[in-house]
Amino acid sequence: MLFIYFYLILLLLALSTVATYTWFSLSRTPQVSNLSMYVTSRSGLELALAPDSETWGSHLSYLDMVQDSIPLRPVTWSEKDQRFYAAVFGIDGRLTGQWEPLSDERNANRDNYEGYYVVGTFYARTGQDVTVSLTHAMEVEEGINGSGTYLIGTPKWDADQLAHSNAGQGAENAVRIGIRITPLDANNQPISQEETFFIYEPNCDTHLDGSQGYKETLSIDGDTSLIPKDRLILQSHTTWTESDPVQNGVQNFTFGEFLTPVELFSLDSNQKVMIRVYLWLEGQDVDCTNAIKEAQILANLQFRADPDNQSGMTPYE
Repeated sequence: MLFIYFYLILLLLALSTVATYTWFSLSRTPQVSNLSMYVTSRSGLELALAPDSETWGSHLSYLDMVQDSIPLRPVTWSEKDQRFYAAVFGIDGRLTGQWEPLSDERNANRDNYEGYYVVGTFYARTGQDVTVSLTHAMEVEEGINGSGTYLIGTPKWDADQLAHSNAGQGAENAVRIGIRITPLDANNQPISQEETFFIYEPNCDTHLDGSQGYKETLSIDGDTSLIPKDRLILQSHTTWTESDPVQNGVQNFTFGEFLTPVELFSLDSNQKVMIRVYLWLEGQDVDCTNAIKEAQILANLQFRADPDNQSGMTPYE
């Protein structure tokens, strides 16, 4: 009996350890709020919040598409079903082995208990045939900001310590951005059968436990990747350090490099596409842990349009 008693104690300790490192073993709902995300374009691609808008530009705030302080709770993507799922927990706080299907109408952009992820919709057009890709990140002004595509935990100023802390709390390693591209016809109606869905995984090679290197995210569909790998865009980690001397609101950024191709779609002259940008905490990610209680994320998503069939000067024969 004494042996069985100690065995049960060890079993409980093991369960506690698992619960500490996997959100999907607990019924808690840690959140990501105070999201700052910007969508920009360059090289002739115009953006707008409506397909018939009279105002087209090159810069949009994600908060123009979704309301502020939307909670992000752990979910996972099913490529097979083309939807998100949330884990179902028992009354003891552990997984039941079942999954709850989610929908954009019921679970996106909600600030109540039904809110799990966010999605923003905008439109793009161009006056020439182009190929559209994500833009590599680079520093624009030393110590202040950057351009291109990246995602980091927001630097948060601590007035007592006179230094910044990482308000992302590691959530930047578990966050995913999905990009759904839907061409429009001449009447601005979606051509759904031609939709394409990409997943952008920033900071893919760094982890909360200090280990380095990419770790594949298992899918509930039984695959080793959430989507086919030709539509998975990986980027190494983006980091920031304090300026010297330390200044409130000033950091030095080192931006991550893309590890996979970044091409998204081709766009014909005067054609429009609808782009839906999804942002969620991927619950199957190894870094989706209870260490993240409340996180603040800063993201920038920039598109580059490269003209097609641009031959330049050709020899005369």
